[in-house]
Amino acid sequence: MNEFIEQFLIEARELVEQGTDDLLALETRPDDRERLDSAFRAFHTLKGAAGIIDFAAMARALHAAEDVLSAVRNAAEPVTPALIGDGLSALDQVLQWLDAIEATGEPPMDADTAADAIVARFAGMPAAPVEAETVQPATQAWLDALLTAFPDAGDRATVALVYRPAADSFFRQRDPLALVEGVPGLLGLRLTPSEAWPDLDLFDPFTCQLTVTALSTAPRSEVEQALQPVLDQIELVDLSPGLPGGPPVHQALLEAQILMLGVADADGLSGRMASAARVCANLLRNLDRAAEIVPVELALARSLDAGNAAPLTAAIRALIDQPVAPSEASPALPVPTPLETARSLRIDVERIDALVRLTGELTVIKNAIGHLAGQTEDGADAKVLAARLKDQHGLLDRLVGEFHHAVLSIRVLPLRHVFQRFPRLVRELGLSLGKPVELIVEGDETQADKAIVEGLFEPLLHVVRNAVDHGLEDAGTRAASGKPPTGQIRLRAERRGEHVVIEVEDDGGGVDVARVRQVAEARGVATAQTLAALSEAGVIDLIFAPGFSTAAQVTDVSGRGVGMDAVRAAVERMGGRATIVNRPGLGAAVRFTLPFSVMMSRVMTVEAAGQAFGVPLEAVIETVRIPRDSILPVGAAQAFVLRGRTIPLLDLANTLGTRESARHTDDAIVVVAQVAGQRVGLEVDRLGGRMDVMLKPMEGLLAGMRGVAGTTLLGDGRVLIVLDLQELLE
Repeated sequence: MNEFIEQFLIEARELVEQGTDDLLALETRPDDRERLDSAFRAFHTLKGAAGIIDFAAMARALHAAEDVLSAVRNAAEPVTPALIGDGLSALDQVLQWLDAIEATGEPPMDADTAADAIVARFAGMPAAPVEAETVQPATQAWLDALLTAFPDAGDRATVALVYRPAADSFFRQRDPLALVEGVPGLLGLRLTPSEAWPDLDLFDPFTCQLTVTALSTAPRSEVEQALQPVLDQIELVDLSPGLPGGPPVHQALLEAQILMLGVADADGLSGRMASAARVCANLLRNLDRAAEIVPVELALARSLDAGNAAPLTAAIRALIDQPVAPSEASPALPVPTPLETARSLRIDVERIDALVRLTGELTVIKNAIGHLAGQTEDGADAKVLAARLKDQHGLLDRLVGEFHHAVLSIRVLPLRHVFQRFPRLVRELGLSLGKPVELIVEGDETQADKAIVEGLFEPLLHVVRNAVDHGLEDAGTRAASGKPPTGQIRLRAERRGEHVVIEVEDDGGGVDVARVRQVAEARGVATAQTLAALSEAGVIDLIFAPGFSTAAQVTDVSGRGVGMDAVRAAVERMGGRATIVNRPGLGAAVRFTLPFSVMMSRVMTVEAAGQAFGVPLEAVIETVRIPRDSILPVGAAQAFVLRGRTIPLLDLANTLGTRESARHTDDAIVVVAQVAGQRVGLEVDRLGGRMDVMLKPMEGLLAGMRGVAGTTLLGDGRVLIVLDLQELLE
């Protein structure tokens, strides 16, 4: 991608953000002339930018929106909810086009249909309906030939395609074979002439006369993404619209979940149910059938409530036996897509200058150490050299620290990148639930590490949906309480030292502590005696327990009891903590306290079965020696009592599957850690020191490995595996 296109993408995304903010503000303040002018400028500038890169379809669509906004500016048309909705939909389509351009480096060639729909929408005419895809006889011919050529691959394929390249493809600098080879999950490729080959003396080597057919195991959306530049020359056929008849691996995967749920052992049943539901959800997302995840989640909630896997088993069986056709499925609410990883950052030139300065100082130290190495070879006095080397090491340590902070300052992003996705969501939630809601965003310029910003979307999404659905009262209840009919959600952030604090606060009725106690006892989360001994804050913290929900009924928005535990797990995975601040009758706030950066971590090293591991220092409470006769069996597990508190004990080596023989020491060396709000003891062979490390994520075949936060190198060259205790103990 050339620099010109990169600059266009950066500026276009900023203009989309500006236009979205202005349209949402106009919905609440339709007479705000400044916002109206700003929205008009955003659409006008986007149209001009599209024209500069010869993206005619985008320019035509935005021109239609610009005409309507111009009529509003001239007082010929009013600001209406329909206009706001049409404008937001147009900007959503622009974002999709920008994603396509970022993936391919050029404007999509199949944008005319979407542009026509936008133009028709602003003209007040219904867009031409898109006919459902059907397999025509001509399609059947090439498809039959393809499946005959690759009978084994056909059983596993999800998509078949035929690519009829334009005759002048070579002159357009397009290699049809290279394009198709880039399709993910490619199983089989077949080349045939598009027409009978001419005589050799009439053959034109510069004219493309090939037809390419292929099979792939990838979802249709990924295949379309890979072939975006030539989609107008491609015909795609789904080979597995439902799970029956689909790839056998999908069938086998679902059958395996049913077998797992059928195990008679009651221990760990809730974990098996949650795991089976997660596998089903991932499979449905992979098949572009995310709308069917909701029934699985509902079945999971019913199974957790009843302590019986039958509802979840029935839901999984329904996926196999009675698949929902894509046309019948519809998501409950529009949900913004997760935040995409930013591929470019705008950096203050002063930060670049700081790096240049530090690089120069590091070069000086490198030369000084080289000089000392030369003196060593010349036989200089060892004590003098040791003193000088120690001085240089001190300077190097200081500069490396400064260099580290300078590099991390380049990785930061304003939280606006994730906050800007919620005004639209809150608007749609309010309309869906019949609750007037106002979102107030504060501190969106607060900066945090890029990894923190990108990991915040999903936990914030859960919290915001819960706040709107059953945090805020309906307008009638609010009026009876003397509150304004429009509820408020505040999304705010601030920097506190080396931490970033983010809050989602509503002005609803707050958390009903008595109701939480009642539900916790009814669902077996805690016994009546335990609940009686808990403080109010301790009872409120039970909201983060798996499967817990005080919602009177399950809706498409919240109440399934599978969200707040995931919120806490996601926040803790980023090295933070999640808490709830309650104000009875006035509202509640969910607070995330997160580190400014997740790249640098403080760990304590331990040894288990002869291998070194790192434990995140923020999870460590203390280290103790426990006499072995004080370790008592609890069923198949072990526990010990520390200052009147019973703590489960896990052997780290056995947990990791590396223990070869039992220990024979008199005392157990135990690291007491706090994981998901619970204390746990980890028995290790030896304690090491504390150190600051720059984590490197697992890559290749080990990418996404559960229980491992990352790796780093020790001073002696050994690899230190830093554990993710939350995932390790799940």
